[in-house]
Amino acid sequence: MTAKLTEAQQTFLKMYDDLLNAVEKAVTYVSECYKNNDCDIGDRLLKGVTSGLLPYDEENMTIQSIFHDDKEALKALNTFQSAVQSAVNVDEMFTGAEERLRFLHESLLRQQKEWQTFVKKKMS
Repeated sequence: MTAKLTEAQQTFLKMYDDLLNAVEKAVTYVSECYKNNDCDIGDRLLKGVTSGLLPYDEENMTIQSIFHDDKEALKALNTFQSAVQSAVNVDEMFTGAEERLRFLHESLLRQQKEWQTFVKKKMS
């Protein structure tokens, strides 16, 4: 049985969900930069946007208070946070625009959607 969320937890989840949506939109723009072979602009935007997600890991007290009893959700969060860490270091991790695009679509966005499913489920 799922415990009822406090008003503060509900507010947090709504704001966090909005942040994830904004990141997804920014990553879509980054993808366009990579398609145009403009890795410099894409990298800077990707680093800036994803570095804002770093504090929202499993150790975050609010996330812990909401998801502590959901091991599957925490696993999805950890997988997503690993992709976020790669995104923050995109220029060190990937060599060309094609490799960056593949990472965006096959890892970062996929992991975000999986994690965000758990966030939305808690919000309902």
